[in-house]
Amino acid sequence: MFTVTVFLIVSSLHTACANPCSEFSCDCTDTKVNCNSKSLVDIPADIPNSTTTLTFFGNKISTITADAFKGLAFLTFLLLTENEVSSIAANAFNDVVALEQLSEKYTNRTVTISKNTEMWNEVFREHQNLSPHCNGNLEWDLSMEEKWGSAWRECAKCTQCAYKSKMFNLYEEVASVKRGRRAAKINLGLQVGLHHTPISTASYRKICMASNIPPPSISGMQHTANAISEKIEEENMRDLQRQREKIKRIKKIRGENPDVVNIQSDCVYNNAIYSGIGKTPFQPATQCAYTVAENETYKHSIINTLPKSKLCSKRKHTVSTNVGEHAGPCTANINMQDSIGNEERWARECFEELKEDGLEINEVTTDPDSSAYRAAECLYQEGLTSTTPIHFLDTRHVASNHRKFVNNLSTVCDIMPARLKVQRTRLQSLFASDMAARCQAEFVQANIRYHKSPDVMKSKLSYVSDAIVGCYCGDHTDCSLYSFVCSISRKSQSWIDKSAYLKRHNFEIELNENSENILRQCVNYRLGPGMLAKTAKSANTQKVEALNRSIRSTVPVNVTYARNFTGRVHTACHKVNHGTGNSIVILCEAAGSPIQPVDGRWGSWSTTCSVTCGSGTEYRNIMCDSPSPSEEGIYFIGDAKKLSQCHLGDCPSHIELVNKE
Repeated sequence: MFTVTVFLIVSSLHTACANPCSEFSCDCTDTKVNCNSKSLVDIPADIPNSTTTLTFFGNKISTITADAFKGLAFLTFLLLTENEVSSIAANAFNDVVALEQLSEKYTNRTVTISKNTEMWNEVFREHQNLSPHCNGNLEWDLSMEEKWGSAWRECAKCTQCAYKSKMFNLYEEVASVKRGRRAAKINLGLQVGLHHTPISTASYRKICMASNIPPPSISGMQHTANAISEKIEEENMRDLQRQREKIKRIKKIRGENPDVVNIQSDCVYNNAIYSGIGKTPFQPATQCAYTVAENETYKHSIINTLPKSKLCSKRKHTVSTNVGEHAGPCTANINMQDSIGNEERWARECFEELKEDGLEINEVTTDPDSSAYRAAECLYQEGLTSTTPIHFLDTRHVASNHRKFVNNLSTVCDIMPARLKVQRTRLQSLFASDMAARCQAEFVQANIRYHKSPDVMKSKLSYVSDAIVGCYCGDHTDCSLYSFVCSISRKSQSWIDKSAYLKRHNFEIELNENSENILRQCVNYRLGPGMLAKTAKSANTQKVEALNRSIRSTVPVNVTYARNFTGRVHTACHKVNHGTGNSIVILCEAAGSPIQPVDGRWGSWSTTCSVTCGSGTEYRNIMCDSPSPSEEGIYFIGDAKKLSQCHLGDCPSHIELVNKE
């Protein structure tokens, strides 16, 4: 299946009204026939013989028969872009004698440079030997070319003699023991690259067409994408296991228990779960990915990921919603009626996989609204693990929830220092943001000073709570004694005077028993004993949140990847663990399309010639920057500096005497 595009130069233009001129309602304007987007499957048989311009853009034409253009002797422009042409008769264009130049000569091709060089060197030698006196030009015989995805097979012909070369593969092949045509490396590498981006087959074809490159077929690209997706999944699963083994080795070197790991975890959905509230009784998400990262090293490597999908690319899956109840592969791994928002279930599966590799969960850091901790707790209570899990909350999400809590507390509005309700509501919103920022700042500074003594930190922060209550009521006495971020020594340095939210509002709450109780309720949400115990490690889920954003870049919300969702999630995971460049290199090698190593070479000359004319010397340093070594390429071996003679032409006589002196 391939697309054929044919263009020719139009010598003149005519203007007239467009009228139907065939049984398929093609539009005719003088000698121009426009059959674009008419859902045609064949070339119409009643095209006027006087036609000079004929376009079939955006139809479903698959076969061009021998008499498709019969009698069109004046045709000079033919367009067949965006069709499904798979068969062209050998003499289909015999009657269109007015076709001066085929547009294929002005299109672009993706070829391997070394293969292209080998082809033309062999063609030049062969043509010279067979026709030593021929003065014709050698060019590609586009009528014989074959497209293999984004790769091409070409042959050469002579414009004067009857010389024709054999067919050359202008691409590298993948070694295979299977029968049949070998895959082209460029097609495999292309799919690895597309898995790292939000786009896929349709968007890439548009890029090709805009670049004047005949695009690969949709079915061929999808077939390759399916195969590459499975290989990426297999490679990333092996890599995740290596990451787990690495953590065990690190903990063993530290003298810690190598069978226990501290983690952070989170889940991402293709559609936000809360987006369906009040609109539908069903959960709007159909795909999710649960990820686990270690909290043992500064890298916080991803050690497990679990993609879940209710979607299957097979049409029969819509008849039976259960997984695997139809013939062929099923990309759905949970039933349509299952709750996709059940994070406890997904976390349990992840923790069980870690247990199989000899890792038990100790400290679990999650969002405040996550139920993943219950999965670790259940495994411990059921006797499947022997390590007591400890639950910690992500401090960033706690701060966000703290702001929402204060903003939604109706009693807070009543104590705001304003007369009108609308003013009090506005002040409550600013106060909520400031309260969350103040408590988080106090916690961060206390953690910096007393992170090695959690009990001391809790004791210090209990006095800070009193200082915050007094601070918002205009009493900064306790601030200078207990606060980490507010001082009474100079009023300009008090927290409220520096606040981005309240400093312009002369904010001061009237102190009474009611306002004091409300303020303490706001402060204790973040600095109370229970919350301090949950955030004592000041841990967060930033690494898994980063993976969530990476997954959004490979599985965007505006595109549904039913067939390759799992492979794209594993691509995002591998990219986060290794970086984009290394990930592409590793996955290309796993896909069978390794990127060849590049050795270092001499850089540019670092100095100019020692003279302005005549003969002199110059030197250059080996910089290995033209190109730089990559993909395990070697650095240039040799002296770091190289001298060379330079010649700048003869000098005038008076300058030559000076140089000799």
